Amino acid sequence: MITANFIHRTFRIKCGNSIGTGFTIDVNGKQYLVTAKHVVEGFSALTPLEVFGNNSWVAVAAALVAHGGNGIDVSVIAPKTAMSPQSLPVVSSSEGLTYGQDVYFLGFPYGVLSKCIFAEAGHPLPLVKKAILSAFAGDMYLLDGHNNPGFSGGPVLFGPSGVTPQNIAAIVSGYRFHPEAIHLGDIETDLRYKHNTGIMITYKIEIALALIQSNPIGAPV
Repeated sequence: MITANFIHRTFRIKCGNSIGTGFTIDVNGKQYLVTAKHVVEGFSALTPLEVFGNNSWVAVAAALVAHGGNGIDVSVIAPKTAMSPQSLPVVSSSEGLTYGQDVYFLGFPYGVLSKCIFAEAGHPLPLVKKAILSAFAGDMYLLDGHNNPGFSGGPVLFGPSGVTPQNIAAIVSGYRFHPEAIHLGDIETDLRYKHNTGIMITYKIEIALALIQSNPIGAPV
């Protein structure tokens, strides 16, 4: 169901102490890496982007395209050289996404890595999980799915009319949590933990496209 077009464009990334997922898209003959802002917010010359491959982290020469503003958890980075082959295209558009339909998201939760690797760089195969589109919420799509730490920045995929996924519709940001009490036996303490409600927060891919249009500095492909 998930084709090589998406697999070869999804990467485990690191910026400082923050680890998540990123994916490449091609726009007007240039390639960009899209992720969640909270994963790469510290990106700078002293804190580079790193990509996991062959069991190690490798720094990637790159420049910041833009961070999303007004609390939007989206960032775009421009690697100096293309990371994914142009021969594996994807459609970067949420047009045709319908209420209640199945979607899929890719990433690397909790550092769990598949033993299946691909390409000479030895990138691990991302994990895939399934959700449904629960609600349209302005710049966001809310999904019914169980997100985990490490999926942040990963792509949300769908197929128009429910066919095999062809489009990237959104970027994984996180999940809605609810504070739940911690009990010691029958006694409720004042301590709370962040219960995963199963409501995923994702941002429309069109936000990333707008950031790219504002500063089109991607690597030629």
